[in-house]
Amino acid sequence: MPRLADRRARIELLRAAEAAFTERGLAAAKVEDITERAGVSKGAFYLHFQSKDDCFKQIVETFIARLAGCVEPPPIVFESERASINEYLKRVLAHDIEVLEFCWQNRALLKMMLAGGGGAPYAYLIDEFAQRVARQVESRVRYAIDIGLYRRDLDPSVIAALISGAFDRLVRKLIGAPSRPDIGAWCSQVLQLFTHGLLAPEVRAVADPSVTEAPPHSAPQAAGSAPAPGVERRRSKTRAT
Repeated sequence: MPRLADRRARIELLRAAEAAFTERGLAAAKVEDITERAGVSKGAFYLHFQSKDDCFKQIVETFIARLAGCVEPPPIVFESERASINEYLKRVLAHDIEVLEFCWQNRALLKMMLAGGGGAPYAYLIDEFAQRVARQVESRVRYAIDIGLYRRDLDPSVIAALISGAFDRLVRKLIGAPSRPDIGAWCSQVLQLFTHGLLAPEVRAVADPSVTEAPPHSAPQAAGSAPAPGVERRRSKTRAT
């Protein structure tokens, strides 16, 4: 009579395998390392997994499911009737911090997953997850446009590609950091960028036609008052030419 798979043994094997893989790497870790940690026989390992790569693939599947649950914004983030724009931004910031904290806590496994590249047997799982995130971000952008946070002339799909791409690179930078960075400050900077842009306030005042085009009967500049730094730089350049 064939042996039946033991659910508890499988869980212990997955935990032991994740620890072995993150410590030694997928190539260097051996099945014996896993079974010794889990306290089971080598035969028990092959009762649950076809190979070491199959075991790692199942770890990746479980992790991506956990990460997807973390990335999915809670319903309260999109309750426009109950929150002002400032409150909405606070909720977005808190959510982004939670996601990056999760990535930092699981950085060893994330490094292994991303190092596998497109040739890994689980690469399609990462691609599917990336597409899912892009759709979520596009929904977030459309919501921000609807509540008046973002301009209505934006293409949500383009902005979503930029934002999701930026977070992908940010996560890669995070998991490669030698020590824990200020995740809250990182997320605040990202939110500031995607709501206020890169321009300094004084430059934005010059670049924005609604600010620079004064009405016909506007009062002249008060004597002795200094122009905005961006304006002064433009005047100096004009005099130089």
